[in-house]
Amino acid sequence: MEWTKDKEKKILFKYRFALTVKVIRVILATLFFLWLYMLIVSISYDALGLDKKHLFYSRVAMDWTQPNVQEDFGSIDSAEITPFFTQKISYPVYKMIGKEPELIGTKQLAKRLVPMYSTNQTEYLKPKNEQEYTFYLPEHPKTGNRLEAYEDPSVWTKLDKVHEGTVAELSFSTKSYMTPEEMLEFLKPYDLDVLWMPLYTGEMKGFEPGSWSGGGNTFSVEPIGFTGGREANDGYNSQSKYGIEEKFTDLNKKLMLRQMKNLLENESNSYRENFLGLSHLDERYDYLIKEGFQVYGAVVTGPVKELLKLKENEQIQGASLGDMSYWNWSEE
Repeated sequence: MEWTKDKEKKILFKYRFALTVKVIRVILATLFFLWLYMLIVSISYDALGLDKKHLFYSRVAMDWTQPNVQEDFGSIDSAEITPFFTQKISYPVYKMIGKEPELIGTKQLAKRLVPMYSTNQTEYLKPKNEQEYTFYLPEHPKTGNRLEAYEDPSVWTKLDKVHEGTVAELSFSTKSYMTPEEMLEFLKPYDLDVLWMPLYTGEMKGFEPGSWSGGGNTFSVEPIGFTGGREANDGYNSQSKYGIEEKFTDLNKKLMLRQMKNLLENESNSYRENFLGLSHLDERYDYLIKEGFQVYGAVVTGPVKELLKLKENEQIQGASLGDMSYWNWSEE
């Protein structure tokens, strides 16, 4: 049979056509198996409810480490899992100014197979001052010597000059340690809502925290805080949170210790520290079990003229003014 250019073209065309069909089949098969794989992964992810556990503990950690940052209870923007088993979760976060929550950003979680590469970040809508809340220890943990706080007179000047139809948030330290019950009683004469309290958990006495500062006669550490407790039941499907109120104080203490114990017994150190940002949790837990709960300040919110009354209280030091908003307070 004589070989011609036409025959060569026909053979090449058939070969290319057959090759193209095979490539398309491989691509379609790959896409199908990828779809099937992701379907199985997604169904398993939903069935196991792993997102609920990570959501719960991320909110617990946020309660403890980020003063006056909270989620709209039960809200969630998205929850998904990638082909490489990275769990991505996001939900909006707020702060209370007066009686109304104000959206401040979004919590972004990425839980990876290797916990040390997991991330837990808050993306703020506007630039955030990392020194927004600074709390000063009333005495040196090692020597017991009395300490003072850095005083910013402009805090009270601003409160005095703004219109009385304004609400704001304020943080302050106290000149002595108190139990949470004593702090709530201490603030009872003021028409304010208590949002968060810095909790002494053995810093510089049982362990050295990752962040601390001191100069002259002042000393501050990055604290863990006491606030409303959380609990979860039925595989994290049922979750609840209590207010930071006198009637819930004992329950809030028990819930905080319970969640600390659960994390220590059931989760790795990498999960606690790298994903949740909870350092020295074992030392803190042991200290609270042995020494009890002692706080040395608070974050409060309410009418500016009510906040201004705190200036006259000799126990209060190191006040810092947060955000303000238009009047949204209910007078009782």
